[in-house]
Amino acid sequence: MVDFETNMKKMEEYQKEFERYNRIRKSIFRKYFKIYHRYEVIGLENIPEGPALIAANHSGGFDLDIVALGSCTHPTREIQVLIVQNWHYLNHAWGRYWVGSGIPLWTRGGTRYEYIDPYLDKNGKYYPSLVAIYPEGHSGTFKTRHVLHKFFPGVVRIALRYKIPIVPAAQIGFHSAAPILAEFKHEPPPDDIIFPPFTFPVKLKTEFGAPFELSEYYDEKLSKEEEFRIANEVVRPKVAEIMRKHTKVALQEPDVGMKKPGI
Repeated sequence: MVDFETNMKKMEEYQKEFERYNRIRKSIFRKYFKIYHRYEVIGLENIPEGPALIAANHSGGFDLDIVALGSCTHPTREIQVLIVQNWHYLNHAWGRYWVGSGIPLWTRGGTRYEYIDPYLDKNGKYYPSLVAIYPEGHSGTFKTRHVLHKFFPGVVRIALRYKIPIVPAAQIGFHSAAPILAEFKHEPPPDDIIFPPFTFPVKLKTEFGAPFELSEYYDEKLSKEEEFRIANEVVRPKVAEIMRKHTKVALQEPDVGMKKPGI
């Protein structure tokens, strides 16, 4: 595995080299989403002025939801999306030329907080920042578009480590704009088969809900089963509640062990 210092140097070099490109890319995407998808953002007032962790449902192909959230949602602040390191711009042209930004996320071997510290730690270079995570880990197919899959515990670990609020978010219409018909099941994460090779002019929305904190668990040492319980029975219902304003939602039964904290 490449060491942290080498990766951070590569990320800084990328940001300098692609600064102009990303400004142009963001400008194009803002026009594309506004005109082609009539993109609507609801609840911006719910985003705190300080640091926050945005937890959203993953929806549709082409990473349209990631691009919209990271490039077209907030008028004045950057939102850094946690992206699986295989597809992050450090390692893949997709992340470099399409997504354009984000924080690398490893799905094996534990959360690499050194990559998140610059954005959410009080002594970090980019503090206070907005960081977004898709706790489902994958988008799912068009057939399961109304299913909110189980949440992985990273959303809980990050919120507790930095003692920051979570802003639940719903991304609506993306499964219809870029439907995924099938997945290759392998880790990490499933590769998508997307058809057709273009997006439909479906209206898209992102709605932010009221922020909340997991303050009752601050400084508590939680087991993995307890983290899964909080992710799926505290965080996930708040995302589902916002989604239900726009579409029907079914919650997948988690296929992992869960335990109520403190028991």
